[in-house]
Amino acid sequence: MKRTAVALALLAWAAQAWAWQQIESERVRVLYPDQALSPYAEEVLLEAEAALDVLEPLFGPREGRVVLRVNDAVDWFNAYATPVPRRTVELLAPVPAGPLIDLRSPSVTYLLLVHELTHTRQLTYRELPGGRRPVRLGLVTELSAPMPPAWFVEGVATYMESRYTPGGRLDWAYTQGLVNALLEEGTFPDLVEMSLYTYSEWPSGQARYLLGVRFVQHLIERHGWDAVLATLRQYNAGLLAPPSFATAWERASGTALADEWAGWVARERERSAAYAALAQPTGTLLAAGRRPAVSPDGRRVAYWNGGYVWVANADGTGARRLARVRPQRLWWRDGNTLVYSRYVREGDGATSDLFALDAVSGREVRLTHGLHARLGAPGPDGCLYFVRERAGEPATLGRWCEGRVEEVWRAPGREHLVGLALSPGGRVALAVAHGGVVDIALLEGGRLRYLAAGPLDLEPPAPPPDPCAGGGAALGDCFARDRYQHLQPSWDGDANLLFVADEGGVFDLYRIELPEEKITRLSASLGGVVDAAARDGEYLVAEVGGEGHALRWLAPLNASVRLRAPRPANYALFCDADAPRAQAAEAPGRPGGGRWGCGDQALEGWRVPERRVRHDAYRPWSSLKPYGWLLYPTVAGDEPAWEASVYGLDDSQFYSYRFSVGYAPVGQNAYGYLALGMGAGVDLVGPTRPLGFTLRAGAWPSGGGVAFGVVPGLASAGAWDRWNWWAGVEAGPVWSAGAGWQAEYRGFARAGREDRDPWGYLTGGGYGGVYAGSGYAWGLAGAAWRPGSQSSFTLEARLLGGYGTPVLLGAAPVGDGLGGEARLRYALKPEWRSVDGWMALERLTLAPAAHLRYDPAADRWGYGADLGVYADAVLFYVAPLPLGLRAGWDGGWWWRLELGAW
Repeated sequence: MKRTAVALALLAWAAQAWAWQQIESERVRVLYPDQALSPYAEEVLLEAEAALDVLEPLFGPREGRVVLRVNDAVDWFNAYATPVPRRTVELLAPVPAGPLIDLRSPSVTYLLLVHELTHTRQLTYRELPGGRRPVRLGLVTELSAPMPPAWFVEGVATYMESRYTPGGRLDWAYTQGLVNALLEEGTFPDLVEMSLYTYSEWPSGQARYLLGVRFVQHLIERHGWDAVLATLRQYNAGLLAPPSFATAWERASGTALADEWAGWVARERERSAAYAALAQPTGTLLAAGRRPAVSPDGRRVAYWNGGYVWVANADGTGARRLARVRPQRLWWRDGNTLVYSRYVREGDGATSDLFALDAVSGREVRLTHGLHARLGAPGPDGCLYFVRERAGEPATLGRWCEGRVEEVWRAPGREHLVGLALSPGGRVALAVAHGGVVDIALLEGGRLRYLAAGPLDLEPPAPPPDPCAGGGAALGDCFARDRYQHLQPSWDGDANLLFVADEGGVFDLYRIELPEEKITRLSASLGGVVDAAARDGEYLVAEVGGEGHALRWLAPLNASVRLRAPRPANYALFCDADAPRAQAAEAPGRPGGGRWGCGDQALEGWRVPERRVRHDAYRPWSSLKPYGWLLYPTVAGDEPAWEASVYGLDDSQFYSYRFSVGYAPVGQNAYGYLALGMGAGVDLVGPTRPLGFTLRAGAWPSGGGVAFGVVPGLASAGAWDRWNWWAGVEAGPVWSAGAGWQAEYRGFARAGREDRDPWGYLTGGGYGGVYAGSGYAWGLAGAAWRPGSQSSFTLEARLLGGYGTPVLLGAAPVGDGLGGEARLRYALKPEWRSVDGWMALERLTLAPAAHLRYDPAADRWGYGADLGVYADAVLFYVAPLPLGLRAGWDGGWWWRLELGAW
């Protein structure tokens, strides 16, 4: 019976990929893990087809279907696109928790698909000058074009999301506020900085999106889309490496990229000057940070900054760092406890759950497990309220009361809850995204009562950039960009409801006074107010600044504001299932000519055309054919050798394989073997899940010759919140001419809570592991400490030990006995860069080290010292490359080249 149960469990595990379902059309295949997600998957497929309708005319004919994979194990909103091994997009949660992205598109999924499918087309656009096609050799990277700078990759995709939806981040209020603040405070990055994937100054990774989209729009407005394609053709023309992107642009357009940058910055400076002329002083700086919360007695404030929750006195003094967490919003539950929801990594997924944080001790307590609770906020009854919305499910408002969970309200199908706040008297305020607008509403008697339902009667000081201006007009029909967003509800007592709105061009703070619903503008900020908390008529706000977000006690503007065109009370943003739907004529091949709405109250949007689709159970065979090969150096025994491999990975990323052939100089033997993975990546392909299976069969170098055998194994990788683990074991019988039959085995387990920089250096935290194998066994533990986040110094140490055959681990050999090493790293920042950041030396790392070893066989101690010098470069914009030389003395002088320190 036990054997039968084990066999059934193994079969169930091995059939994970077979449990996937799929729906496919002519150009798109959507994989989803649960039959209940079938309607959602069909909606995704139709919107992907509509996105391809507008993108394919821009990039030319496709090659094969695009694969979309729905990942319902992750609660945060995002998507990832890759051209290898095929054009693939992985979709995570369907809506964001809060205003993380522009929400003016009637479907944020469609906006996301336009963005990610642009990546799949641009990153595989390999055409050469004159329309020539590249030579095909079948390499694993054959579909991939050379990587342009990060600002261009993300700027083009963000431009397309802004061009083909009524929203997008081109004219997003946050983007305009950021540009204003950077220019006003003199912290605007230059073209080289924005080109670097490793750019870490404010606004770091956001620069490539929010500044990149504006620069790309400027280029397209002046030169048209054809100049973009011509630049990519020139960039693809390098024989071994692409030319500088600036060179490619100048060859294609006839203008210098540096001159274009200077002209764009001048335009932005002129626009920002109009904002600066009308901006009002915000208030006295309290601290750097976001997500402010004022304690019930008004004496303390909590906020988030630099990855930590902080608590300080109301005047900013006495600031204490409590816990390293990233809350979606912060709230005081009582005078000593903060509550919030945040994401928790678990296995190979991530859930959003509720937490409490002691404001005195800094101890965090997890209140729920796997609840998928977002935007957690306290109610006056002591319960915590939350929003839940997952793929294929309607949005719901829930309540958690000391372990008891209940549903309070279920939203209609196309209303998304992106903000939540409860007043001291229990009034529930929601930010509701629907139909391309975001409204503030009260939940009363099981129904929503919308407040300020319509745009505020405000105009931005300067016209925003237009994705349809100049050369952008040739890309087809345009949307009216007249949507609005009312976000981030927060209460001041029971009669005053705060929110931020974007009609003024940047986000600013407003107040609705109940019951008369009078609207007052409280700020006219240059950078924009993105968060607020209140206590008895005093407002603590987070403002976008040139060096980050700044917390200030607001000097309120107190200007009365009216609605420009209030929406009728019976206005229907979306039709009921049985209501007539108004549809205008659609422009051929382009979404955008239709209208969503009921009767004559249609809301401009788009009509997704019908497609022929087919539902089916997913079978991996069609995607398991080899997708490419590589030839690479390896080691056979102690001799250098070469090996060639072909690779395969199915669309669910569950099954992977590598078939390798090579030649072993030791013994002068050719060999070949097959490595298989089920839920476990094989070298270059496939992720490893919390439990995976591997199999190696054939002949491979072993000892002084070639061994034949079959070696099965288990592999595991995942996360416990902020901890990571990796583990694997494989064992099996092998035969070689020199040793006959013997057991070959190896295994390891490693876990850590580590902070690493873009080049892979450990900058904080630690790790530990144990390793074992045929002829050797050893262990390893390490840790690093840095005195401050901006410090150039890092102290790193590790302990290792073993017996038997010495084994190479990273850069340091581990042999008999026990060893300890300590290294002090110091970073110089020469910032030697090419004209547009195509190649850059960002840092020189000097790393003197001392080490002590004990040899049990000789019963003696040894010691030594060395110095490492590492050039931390960035290659082709996106590839951090730490190349170093390490030399020293340990019983004799030695030196070696290293790729990364430890």
